[in-house]
Order: sequence, then structure tokens, then C-alpha cells
Amino acid sequence: MCINIAIGREASTDNQTMICRNEDGSRHRWNRYLAYRHAPEYANPLVVRDGKWTLGNGLSVPVPASRFAYSVMPNAAGAGEAERHLHEGRGINENNVAVSTTSGRAMNLLARAADPLLVEGGVSEAVIPTLLLPQALSARHGIELLGGYIAVHGASEASGVIVADPFEAWYLETGSAHHWIAVRVPADSYLVVAGGMRVHDVDFDGDDVLHSPGLFEFVRDQRLLVCPNRQRFDFAQAFGVPGSAHDAERIWLAQKHLTPSLRQRPRRTRHPLFLKPDSPLCVTDVMTVLRSTSTWRVFEGRRERPSGHDQVEASHIICLNGEMPTELQGLIWQTLGSPLGTPYLPLYHALQEIPHELSRGSDPQGGNSAYRAFKALLSQAGSETSGALRSLQAMWHAQEQEFIFQQYHLKTMLISMYQQSPQSALAFAQHYSTGSVLQMVEKAQRECQRLMTNSTEKRDNA
Repeated sequence: MCINIAIGREASTDNQTMICRNEDGSRHRWNRYLAYRHAPEYANPLVVRDGKWTLGNGLSVPVPASRFAYSVMPNAAGAGEAERHLHEGRGINENNVAVSTTSGRAMNLLARAADPLLVEGGVSEAVIPTLLLPQALSARHGIELLGGYIAVHGASEASGVIVADPFEAWYLETGSAHHWIAVRVPADSYLVVAGGMRVHDVDFDGDDVLHSPGLFEFVRDQRLLVCPNRQRFDFAQAFGVPGSAHDAERIWLAQKHLTPSLRQRPRRTRHPLFLKPDSPLCVTDVMTVLRSTSTWRVFEGRRERPSGHDQVEASHIICLNGEMPTELQGLIWQTLGSPLGTPYLPLYHALQEIPHELSRGSDPQGGNSAYRAFKALLSQAGSETSGALRSLQAMWHAQEQEFIFQQYHLKTMLISMYQQSPQSALAFAQHYSTGSVLQMVEKAQRECQRLMTNSTEKRDNA
């Protein structure tokens, strides 16, 4: 149910690569928290034996040589899973390589029979950030690493993942246990993915396409396509199940907002893989798409849900700006809960000392986590009148606009500060991120208390 967006640097207002995702899910019992991994999981001898690193889902690979630090936002799962790094979601490493995982993909019956997914221990969403971020030198290198793992060790699910750096973004789609394809997003364009497989009509032998060994021959020999074409290769048709109305509707809605000049039917079997925006895109444009519900009225009467929904567990917009100092190139706009009633908070990748409220991985029904504060407020506003939710959304929108205005000026200030004292610039970015979040947590708690008090008074006066 997730939706992913990747934007090339020339398609954005600030000449920055952006990768974005709404993370849908049903595991609302456990919250999200922030973590900075100064060392990778395989620095712990408990997960290494005979030169092999065994990840939390059972996948076992040779111990990598690189050990880059990275930031992530894990899913605080149950005690059995929390013993190992699983579901780290999204992150940036010290080389400013970002990973955003993943959206599940439906496989067709022919592909399932020809190369069945592994029952356990394969490459999966649960381990991809943990696997790639300590190693990746660039976006392309990250894709090559991931593709190599899939081809050699196999995958346990069909999925899509975006890997980016300040200069380019790549999208990799897994179609079966050992076959995959990856495409580079054109610098002047964007990509929208929503559920189903998307890679189609690409030049199989082009510089902007990477793939598993023997992929074309496999598709031809297994008759996954009637007449496979190297110049217009259709990976989605070969391995996927094209035609999901829900996926098509979300893609159409996103493309309608980002390229309004394009006229296309909302329930086409296929929408363009890459599109140029009518004008350079900013984070506000992406926030609007990830919250898209109002224009969903064209689909009224359908059961499927839009991109923005109260069951979205977290949402992020990762911005990678090559014009900033190396340590400050990554800025993450992150929600702690559904973007429908939770603000996007600006978090610099330089945020290494994480405050207690953001590092808690406990059950959100207890404790003082930031995630719980925002979820409680959204729940309280949702239980009130529709006006209460609209007021909450207006409050967060105004706050986001203030953050965006601040960023416009902070970039220049941080560059100047870094030239004189890199340490001072990094410390300021750290304090800014921490202060912004804690201020919003306090604001959420106050607003929740106000709504609860008003609700109690109404009941008493009834």
C-alpha cells in the first residue's frame, strides 16, 4: 500500500535529489524511533561466524570490508525482533547515500513458478537498509550491491527500493527470487511508484539500466513475455500483475499534481514511468502528494484508500544537496505518524546525539516518546468534530511553512559557518534538529491536553 517518489536533482527547486515514501502498515502497536549507527551490525561478533554475517531474518552473507556509519528510523517491533536490526526503514550513511525501503510487489503466476521466492533467509525489506548503508559508496554502488546479493543469495519477497545520493537516484525492482532490474531516474524527471511493478519500456542495454545476469534470456526462455524487446523491455509485464486500479489511481493523482499539464485517464493500465514536472518541485509539492485526499473525490464510492490515510505509520522526504558541506548534505523531512495530522520535521543527517524522546522504542501506549505524542494528538482530534482535525492540520501546515522558510536561510548560514568552523556548523545543525522536534512534541502534548479538556467540559455540560 506504500507510495514512493524519486525526484532528480534538476527537477527540484534547490538542485537536490529527493526520495520520499509513505509507509503503510498494520503494526500500529509499535512506534518509530531514531537511531544513529556509529558501527554496523557486523561489528558485533555475536552475528559473525566463520566470516559470515547472519542478519535478523536469517540471510547470511560474507562480512563486508566497509564500515560506514549511518542514521535510520527503525520500527520498534516486538522483543523477539528487536534483538537484531530489522525494519530500519530509511536512512543515510556518511557518504550521503540514502536508502528508502520498500513497497511490496505482486508477482504473476508464471514468474512464481519459474523462479520461486525463498521461504526464508533471502533479501527482504526487513534487512535492506542494514545490509546496504554500512557499505554503499554511491547510489549506483548501492544498487550493484543489492542486485548482487539478490542474484547470489536470492530474495524472499518481490519489492521495490530507491537508493540515491546528491547527484542521482536509482529504483530497483525485484521480480523473482534471483532476478531484478534497476533504472536511473533522469535528472530532470521524477518517478512515482505505488504498489505494483513499474519498470517498463526501458532500453535493456542502456547506461541507465542495470539488471540481474541472464535476465533477458530468462524472460525469453520461460516465456514471461510473448516477444521480449531489448529496446522497450517490459519487466513489469514479465514478472508483475499490471492493472491494479488502486495503484493506477494513486500514480495518476501524483502525476496530476506534479505535471498538471498532462492529460491522462486515471485508471490506465500503464502510466508514464518518468515524467518532467511543469515547474521545479519543492518539498511542499511532495508533502501535498503524500497527503493527497481532497482530490480523491473523483474516486468516491471505491473502497481503496488514497495516498494520505490515517493508517500511514510514517512518512519521509529525504533531500540530498551536493552544494552543502559533506556532513550537511542530507536533510530528512520526517513525520512520526500519519502526515494527515502530523507535521514533517526537519532532521539533519548530522543528528547523532538523539534525545530520549526520539530514541524510545517502547510501546506508544506507554512512555514519553515523540511518536506517542503525535499519535495521541491525531487520535484525539480525529475523535472530535471534523473541525478539530482541520484545525490541527492548519496548525501543522503553518508550522511546516515556518520550517521551510527557516531552511531557506539556514542553508546559507550553515555554509558560511562551516567555512569558519565545521564543528560549530555541525553542532548548530544538531541543536536545530533536536530543538525543532522537542518544541513540536511539547506543542502536540499541549494541544492534546487542550482537546481532552474541552471534550470533558462538553460532556459535563451536556
